[in-house]
Amino acid sequence: MKATKSYQLAYGKNHLTFGLPDNIKTLTIEANKTEPIKDIQTELKKALKNPIQSRPLIEIVKPGETVAILVSDITRLSFRTDGYLPVILDELNQAGVKDSDITIIITTGTHRPQTPEEDVLTVGNEAYGRVKTVNHDCHAPDLVQLGHTGRGTEIAVNRLAYEADRLILTGGVSYHLLAGFGGGRKSVAPGICSYRGIQQNHGLSLKNAGPSGINPNVAIGTMKGNPVAEDMYELTSKINPDFLVNIVVNEKKEYIAVLAGHWHDAFLAGCKVVEKAFGVPVSHQSDVVLCSCGGYPKDIQLYQSIKGLDNAGYAVRENGVIIICSECSDGTGSDDFMRWFKYANVREMREALAKDFTMPGFVALRTASIISMASVILISSLPQEAVERVGMIPASSPEQALDLARKLAGEIRTVTLMPHGTLTYPILKAQNRKTQVFSKR
Repeated sequence: MKATKSYQLAYGKNHLTFGLPDNIKTLTIEANKTEPIKDIQTELKKALKNPIQSRPLIEIVKPGETVAILVSDITRLSFRTDGYLPVILDELNQAGVKDSDITIIITTGTHRPQTPEEDVLTVGNEAYGRVKTVNHDCHAPDLVQLGHTGRGTEIAVNRLAYEADRLILTGGVSYHLLAGFGGGRKSVAPGICSYRGIQQNHGLSLKNAGPSGINPNVAIGTMKGNPVAEDMYELTSKINPDFLVNIVVNEKKEYIAVLAGHWHDAFLAGCKVVEKAFGVPVSHQSDVVLCSCGGYPKDIQLYQSIKGLDNAGYAVRENGVIIICSECSDGTGSDDFMRWFKYANVREMREALAKDFTMPGFVALRTASIISMASVILISSLPQEAVERVGMIPASSPEQALDLARKLAGEIRTVTLMPHGTLTYPILKAQNRKTQVFSKR
């Protein structure tokens, strides 16, 4: 059938062009229009003085007190912590807190320690030169033991953070495939917790699992009923941080919102912003989804590109086809991710993950579960054997991908295009899904 309409999707530093027949019904999922903040420092100063469900920060801290500020590690560099962290330091100074009494703690969770150069990239030259910066160690022998959550998760947290007179959380709010939303309480759990506690918390995603091998409430945009999210909330409540500053960025890494105030209420306000900006209602699931992971640098690794696949999984009908455009110029990106595909099916992978939980393993399980309900074609620069190893079908061009899709899906009547697949989340109107929050304090 002759193509009469062309659609371009980002791929690496270039783009791919797909030709679709005129009679195919197409739907494009784009992020909703947002206005970037022109002056983040001015906006943050306003937020600090008019916080959400909290006294202003300057009224909370007192001269002579020690303050710990939790900051996301280099894997969250897109949230541009360096752009607003000095404002928080200045506010603390105005309250009478000296730089020598402030410690920045990089919330590495189970990630490796950062190099000094990475610390500078994370917090910025100004903050790094003013206050002490340390990395959390989830295996540290002096973690403070505080018992367990109601679900049995060990509560053992960073001693510097726990013993500080005041604890401030920072970070970015975004959709998250395990916790519903990233940001807020995630600075504490998993950010400054023990390895055992993190594994126990994340492992809750496998309890009461559905056919996908994952608890059905462990999903993007869902926190109510999500055992991982609710456990994070309970754990953080035990610590009860004094203040929070969270931001939201768009696909261009521009700040579009700054939230300050109570560690949970201000975070929930950020979730609403994310849903309004990136939660896109759709009328139907399509036969085929054409998904770009956003081009360079969002598509440099297969592991990072699974964010796009996960979102596309909500837009495709059962037994439909997802075509992922991800150059993967840096390869698969995670040896731990790839090792999980030695298992024959979702059940075997889940059983192994329950014994030795890792986040790359969870991402692999989510990948396998999507592939079990829809065919996934990957256009990339990866070797054919690497693509086939994860259960995807390799294609070298849009034309070949569409030919394969026709054979797999049969007649193609509907196509959904996702130009920014890692960012936008399709919300099926029939489900009427909204941000699922749990009860406030």
